[in-house]
Formats: sequence, C-alpha cells, structure tokens
Amino acid sequence: MTHPSPRQFLLTPPQQLSQAQAWGLPLAHMAYQLDPNGRLTQAAALPPEAKGGLMLVGVAVSPGGQSDPRRAVREILAQCQSRNFGGVILDLEQPPTRFLSQLIHGLEEGLAQRKKTLFLPESYGNYTNRASIYLTSAISGGSLRRRLEEAAEAYGLDRLVLCLRRARDDFYLPSVKGQGKPISQEALAQLRQRLKPAVFYSPDLCAHYFTYMSRDTGAHFVLFDDEESMEKKRDLAQGLGISKFFLLYPEVEEFLPRLVGNEG
Repeated sequence: MTHPSPRQFLLTPPQQLSQAQAWGLPLAHMAYQLDPNGRLTQAAALPPEAKGGLMLVGVAVSPGGQSDPRRAVREILAQCQSRNFGGVILDLEQPPTRFLSQLIHGLEEGLAQRKKTLFLPESYGNYTNRASIYLTSAISGGSLRRRLEEAAEAYGLDRLVLCLRRARDDFYLPSVKGQGKPISQEALAQLRQRLKPAVFYSPDLCAHYFTYMSRDTGAHFVLFDDEESMEKKRDLAQGLGISKFFLLYPEVEEFLPRLVGNEG
C-alpha cells in the first residue's frame, strides 16, 4: 500500500533561515510572540523576502485580563496576510485562559475566511472543531501507535500533524513522572563511549534506549532518536493516514538527508 508523500514543514528560527531554505521544504517562521500585554512582537527580524509557509506565534505567558484578544487577532491576521503565510501555529505553553480561548476562536474564524489554517497543540484540542492539531513524536511511555490512533479518533486524521521531535533524555529510575533530563548530543556520545552499553530499540516508543548505573544517582534510562527511529515514527504515522509533519530546525538537521530524501 502506498501513502501520499509527506507534507513537511521546517520550524525555523530567523537566525537559521538561509540554511533551512536550502532543504527545499516549506518553512514555519519562529519569529513572532505575544507579549504580556497581548501585542504581537517579532522575536527576531525577518527579511522582506521571507514569505509563504507558516507563521509561528509563541505565547509563553498568557496576557493579563486587560489585554484585548481581538487586537491580537487583528495583528496576527495582518502579518499573516502581508507575508502570505498559509496559516498560523500557536505555540501555547500554559493552561487555557479566557484571553487564549477568545484568541483561538477569533483566529480560527479569521483564518478560515482567508482559507488559511490554524494549528494548535493537542492540549487545546477541545477548544476547536476546525483547527489542525499537532502532537509530539517524543514520548517516554506507552505506545506511539496507540497515541496516534487515539488522537485520530478524537480529531480525525485530516486534522492531525505529527511534530517529529528528537528524543534525547536521561531518566532516573524509577521515573515517577515520566520526565527525563534533556542531554546534549555530545553528552550522549560521551556516555556511550564511556559505558559502551547495549543499545535496544523500543517498537512502542519508536526510539532507542539503554540503561546504566551511577554510584551517585543510581539507575538511569536513556532514550534517544537517530535517523532510523525518526523515519520509523514518520512511517508509522503515514501508515495510519497522517500526512503532515513539523520538523524543528536545527534540532533534526542531521536527519534531514534521510527524511527529505523521501519527500515526493
């Protein structure tokens, strides 16, 4: 059975724009954020020729009660129109608030009228009936297949986007909260060189792992991706009928020759 070619977007900071453009994928520009007053600001300047693709708007702190979500909607839509962006990704890092709820509904309506798409994280999936929903491929427990199947049941395959995030974390065992400490590629390489552990592949997590003991901190579990596991995650999603993917640049830069090589 053949699947449609994946539609992949590189989520790219302005500082890496020229390098990311060389891969020939549509870009999602990580250049915007809402400030605590609910005003749209540019985290970094975009060159005039940066048009098309998607607009990513970060919201690290929800604006206060005096902020006007309608103004934020107008400012985002204006920038989206002037740059000819095909849609808006809201990167929401906090629990829902009244401001964010109104922002989502206003953007959803305004973008739909302009035949553009709103993208929301899975945690905000209940706030919309039309927006595309993105979820991460980097999980530390359970089954990625089951997670994608449940999301498809909840939102429909056409609305799902898998964010191919690179897993590279060190967990203390037992891991009560399922949250590890992110480690650098250099630290991972040093661990593997020093310990020479047996590395295994988890079909459920679609990632590689190994364990080790530390005199000071006890048992550890290290979970990480390589180009093979990243491709398997994408293949799994495509096999279920998901065709849209976000790739964070430059986090996955070294995997792009393999991932982009299958771009149709």
